[in-house]
Parts: sequence; C-alpha cells; structure tokens
Amino acid sequence: MMKNVLFALLFLALSTSLLAKSDTIVVSDSLKIVPLSKTTYLHISYLDNKGKSIPCNGLLFVKNGEAIVMDTPTGNEAAADLIHWVNDVLRADINFLVINHFHEDCMGGMLSFVGSGCQTISHKNTCKLAGIKGYHCAQRYFTDTLELVVGGEKIISYFFGPAHTRDNIVTYIPSERILFGGCMIKCLGADKGYLYDADQEEWPITVGKVKAQFPKVKTVIPGHGKPGNKKLFDYTINLFS
Repeated sequence: MMKNVLFALLFLALSTSLLAKSDTIVVSDSLKIVPLSKTTYLHISYLDNKGKSIPCNGLLFVKNGEAIVMDTPTGNEAAADLIHWVNDVLRADINFLVINHFHEDCMGGMLSFVGSGCQTISHKNTCKLAGIKGYHCAQRYFTDTLELVVGGEKIISYFFGPAHTRDNIVTYIPSERILFGGCMIKCLGADKGYLYDADQEEWPITVGKVKAQFPKVKTVIPGHGKPGNKKLFDYTINLFS
C-alpha cells in the first residue's frame, strides 16, 4: 500500500515538473504565449533577419474580463491571432494597446488592432517616428507618464529618456511587480543589438533612472530573450557604459 502511495506521489511530482517545463502555448506558427502568473502572459512573435528568425517579446495583462497588451506581435496575422486568443480563450476584451517604441517588433501588427475596440496609445514621439516609417499611428499619446486601470489594477507607463530609440518607454504593473522594458532592456548574455536609432551615451543613464524608480520590481521583461530580474538593469547599464 505504502509503495503504491509513494509511486503515485512520485508520478504526480514528475508530471507537475514536466508540465512546468512545457507551459508554452502555441497559438499559431507565428505566435506563442507563455503564462507568467495568473494575470500576466508573455506573447512571442518573430521577425525575419536575413533568414534568421528573431523572437520578439510583448506583454499581456488580463483581469476581470479586461486586458491590456504591451506591443503588438510583429505582423498583422500574429496580432489577429493574439486578439482572438484573448477574446475566445481568456474570455476578455482588450481595452488598451500600449506601444513601447516605433520599430516593427513593437507595432508591426497595429492594423489588426485598429477597429478591434481597444484604444491604441504611445509616447508622443512614437507617433511622429511611426509616421516616417509608414506605420499606423496610435490614437492617443502621452509625454511623461500614463496611468491606466485594467480589471481594477493600475498599469503605469513612463518615459525616462532615450536609449534604444528616442521614444522608448517602460510599463509597470504594480500588483505583479512586473516591468515591461522592451528593447531598452537587454537579456543576460545579449549583445548591443540594433543601434541605428539608439543614443548609446544616454542609454545607461536612462536605464539607471528606470532602476531607481522600481526598487521592488520582481520580473523584468526585455524586448528579446528570457525575462529576468533586476540584474537585467545592471547588465544593460554595464553593456553601454
């Protein structure tokens, strides 16, 4: 009897371990979802760079039937997949889309969100720069700080200064202690990446301001690569210092 109980417990532990390692949800060939908590999800889509597929991160927060998306997937098809997944699987409506900066990996799927019922929001400089690139502009913009309420929780976006681009922002979810840093923040082991629109002198200064603003942050989401903790701030600062 005892052996049977021990075997059952061992099987349950092994099954739980395997489940934890395989919690990525494949929505389509161009979109994956990784649950981070009961209310937050990483959405991952892909850019083609000279034949190499580059994973790109975005964030999704869902509570009480309401949702906010930080950055679109990289294309309209993947963006439509994300919208349908939130609506049909999570049974939630997307109230807001917040764009981190004007590059394709942040707003390449904008057209799928237009007319979906959500408000699209960016920093004021993002709208100007997106227009130059030919991307659809957001409906609303802010200058320094933007505070939204989704499912009863505050979601706050900040502009601290130039880094990866002149318009890059960060978005913080206090209830989850999660910061979406986008391409301003590098994952551990990453190189400097695409620098055409960057301000490398201001980059470490701007990230230093982000680090000082969020001393209690638990999870930091970079634009590419694995999420981490506050160590990503120091890694990024050192990379550009």
